[in-house]
Amino acid sequence: MFAWGEDSQRGFRLKVASHVDSRPTTDNGVHPMNVSYYITDLSGGHNVLAFVKSNGNAFIIRTNVSKDGRRARGKQKFVEWKEKIRAVSCGDDMVTLLSERGTVLCVDATRTYIPRPLEALCSIPVCQVACGSQHSVALTKDGQVYTWGQDSRGQLGLGKRKPGANSPQHLRSLSALPLVQIAAGGEQSFALSVSGGVFGWGRNHCGQLGLGDTTDRHTPTPVHCLHMKETIHISCGKNHTATLTKTGAVFTFGSGQYGQLGHNSFRDELRPRLVAELWGAKVSMTACGQHHTLVLTDSKRIYSFGCGEQGQLGHGGESQPSVPLPVQLPQDTADDPKVRNIFAGGNCSFATCRSNEDIHEEANNDVTPHCLDDAIDKWTPECDSKSWKKIKQEIHRMFSSASCVNASFLEQSKDKHFQTSSKYSGLNLSLARRAFKKLVKKDNVFAELEAAVLHLLPCLEKKPVGVEGLRIYLLLNELLHVIHRHKWQNICTKLSEAVAAAVLNLSADSLLVIGDWWSSLSPSTMVRHVKVWKQALSMILSCRPVPRNSGVRNLLLVLQYMYNANNRIAEPGRLPERDFCVVIDKHFLQEDLQIWHLWSKRKKMHAEPLILCSFPILLDLESKKFAFDMDTIISKQEAIQHTYLDLFWEYGCIPLPQDLLFQLDLRRGSVLEDTLELLAVGCDSDYKLPLLIVFDENYTINDIPLYTKDFFHEVFHEMVSVEYGMFMFNDSKTLAWFPSRATHEVQRYFQFGLLCGLAMYNHCIIHLPFPLTLFKKLLGVKPSLVDMIEFSPCVGKSLLEILKVYEDNVIESLYEVFKITCDGTEVDLDLENPEKPVTGQNKKEFVDAYVNHAFNTSVESVFQEFKRGFFQVCDRDLVKLFRPEELQEVLVGKDFQDWAKLKQNTVYEGEYNTTPPHPTIQMFWEVFEELTEDQKKDFLRFVTGFERVPVLKMEKIKMTVKVPQVQDLSYDWYFPETHTCNSTLELPLYSTKEIMHTKLTEALSKNSQNYKEDLRL
Repeated sequence: MFAWGEDSQRGFRLKVASHVDSRPTTDNGVHPMNVSYYITDLSGGHNVLAFVKSNGNAFIIRTNVSKDGRRARGKQKFVEWKEKIRAVSCGDDMVTLLSERGTVLCVDATRTYIPRPLEALCSIPVCQVACGSQHSVALTKDGQVYTWGQDSRGQLGLGKRKPGANSPQHLRSLSALPLVQIAAGGEQSFALSVSGGVFGWGRNHCGQLGLGDTTDRHTPTPVHCLHMKETIHISCGKNHTATLTKTGAVFTFGSGQYGQLGHNSFRDELRPRLVAELWGAKVSMTACGQHHTLVLTDSKRIYSFGCGEQGQLGHGGESQPSVPLPVQLPQDTADDPKVRNIFAGGNCSFATCRSNEDIHEEANNDVTPHCLDDAIDKWTPECDSKSWKKIKQEIHRMFSSASCVNASFLEQSKDKHFQTSSKYSGLNLSLARRAFKKLVKKDNVFAELEAAVLHLLPCLEKKPVGVEGLRIYLLLNELLHVIHRHKWQNICTKLSEAVAAAVLNLSADSLLVIGDWWSSLSPSTMVRHVKVWKQALSMILSCRPVPRNSGVRNLLLVLQYMYNANNRIAEPGRLPERDFCVVIDKHFLQEDLQIWHLWSKRKKMHAEPLILCSFPILLDLESKKFAFDMDTIISKQEAIQHTYLDLFWEYGCIPLPQDLLFQLDLRRGSVLEDTLELLAVGCDSDYKLPLLIVFDENYTINDIPLYTKDFFHEVFHEMVSVEYGMFMFNDSKTLAWFPSRATHEVQRYFQFGLLCGLAMYNHCIIHLPFPLTLFKKLLGVKPSLVDMIEFSPCVGKSLLEILKVYEDNVIESLYEVFKITCDGTEVDLDLENPEKPVTGQNKKEFVDAYVNHAFNTSVESVFQEFKRGFFQVCDRDLVKLFRPEELQEVLVGKDFQDWAKLKQNTVYEGEYNTTPPHPTIQMFWEVFEELTEDQKKDFLRFVTGFERVPVLKMEKIKMTVKVPQVQDLSYDWYFPETHTCNSTLELPLYSTKEIMHTKLTEALSKNSQNYKEDLRL
């Protein structure tokens, strides 16, 4: 062993007649010490030094101070204890020892050398201890931290409280972190996690916590500057700190008064700074004394820097203590010493060695946290009752410890877990999944596991100090997936509900991290995690009655969080919306809708709607449409009741049936004109009544749906036309949008919205050639550049090029400003900064402003009128069940391409109603098959009046085919004709297939041309 610094040799019991080693003391003051034992651990404080021999015996050497102030070490004193000692740490006067069995002992060296066990930790095995000047820290084998002693500067980490604690106090804020080391010095403390997270607390007047300021911390705080630096060790001096990375780099921070940071300066460093002078030398060990620092490289060279007044640097009279310089150790070529360990304490430095022949067992104070990776294989084999009792205790201990779970199943490949961050969990979930499969296959093991997890969940921290404390939530999700898959016959939602409650108990910041981790999962893993909550919900929703408690709502909220996380994923990797839908019974939806109606009217209700208007993500389009249609039925019934009562009380007689309808009496030649006049004088309550369209007085009940369909067809084709002039159109005249300058009175846009609402309310699809952004705006979704590309591909792609293609210097060379031309008028996109130039830094702001002006600002007044009219009829909350794409499909219908289904559903009347099929019918379907896809779509419009079909009615689409009545029976002269009101095709009895093909395609062409002319008009 070598020693240098204050009284470096004194106090140690050397071999007889060997006060001086055979190797001479160097000029730098480094003394070889020929001790008769091997030292496995050593620590020095201001007034005391302690060490542990390889045989487990511990000794204390007290530094005495004479009356004239001189300091001198006394003799080493044996610490008598029944167990072997494995580690030691010294404060100014106190010594803390740790036995091999994990017992913590304290010795007040000012009074006695008899150790005193700490009662508070007697039943808790400890694996590591560390001392500051007047405080101590202990790390238990299950990863928990305890602190005691003086707390003048927050060094106990317990928050602002009393000055100190005489007995160990549990530091709960670190309880979820998988810790591997603790460190203390002066009045500061540190903890290190398995993935390199560094957490500090206590005094910070010199920046020794590395947080970028000089403010003390009374609770553990992450040192963000060391984030992902792969820290594996921390050493503390009185007012400075050194950290070592896995790659052998050293960072120092805190007081630089004596050059102890090694940066060739005497300046304090408030943030961790790399010791550049050590670059290229891979450091394997660091140690801090009071005001100096030692490092050991993998080539077994020792470097030191800092205060050398007592010779503790081993440099002799070297004048540059602020940079790392090598310590010159005495050499003996006959017995080449290998430095194994370095220690620094107070004003002393030590190095322990071994020769090539003499190998001693060393103390290993590094902590490998308890984790599940290796333990699970020991639990699953068959065993006797005694072994099972021990296994039960292990299962409970490990699954009751968040620290243990969070240390498990790390991604060890290329040490990826050291990259753990708010965006990456550092977990190997496939490894966890395989391990959990083994556990759940044994019923007794699974029962103990479940009980332990249920015990743990309520104890989890609301806001763990570091993100590593959140790994447990991903692992529990994997566990639940395995349980649901392999225990489906006996599955219970109790554990799922408990996990959901724990997730929702997290702080907003922690939930954001969980969300980002979910977003980073592979699609297959994301699907598994989503299924966990869907399966639990499906089980609960299948109960009768369905419980409406907090447990169910927690499950719903977790699934909503996962949905939100999924939406943050770029489109190719995002799960489809249907993956979040749950099969929901229609009776439950009706019940939920009735509760929602009462609840929305603020009537006293013991229950709230569980899903409707709160969690639409669970509903597929069919369920949403069912709920909306049921709502319209209820609304119509309520409107009829209100109208009936109003008329009865006003006139004192029973109203006629027609008085309980919203009836529009229209002339065939002026449908739109009559409609707008009637809407202008209508009452708000009328719109909720059942709609009745009358074109003449002699109508039958069968005419009502046909008239309604015909009405909406004519009204919307006229209003949304170029000639009518109510809307602007894109360059290709395929999409309409609101004008920035209204060409009609504003009321007309209100009526247009009213008609759209009436169509949806009465289950009719309409001709509404608007971009998706219309439906986004109705639902409060912000338009984007994608919407501009849909409406105006030329403008949209130009804006996209500004964002994605043009380099910053090219953009600036264009001399563009935040100004565009709209309807012949220049518009400033930034009113507060006119003539603002477009640059590489603000190009996204410019594009967003352009899109916002086009779809929002420029059309605000007319769109708000349209929106007001729409929601005058349709309930806003029920409409918001739909996503923009779904709302568009409900209002406009869907493209139809299943022509086989059309053929299957076709009905034949009169002469065509034969078995086998009539020859003309066979000929017709042969001709139909030969049509192009566009011609088939033209045929659909020819027969039904629409290019699209009602959503969810794709299976029900059909037409009726019959023989037309002609006077001369020369069918070859006639074209096919249709009645779009009831989707009837009058197909003449053509003599040949060629004639039928010619007549049909000409009819389709003429109809298509007329349709396009109508659009242009």
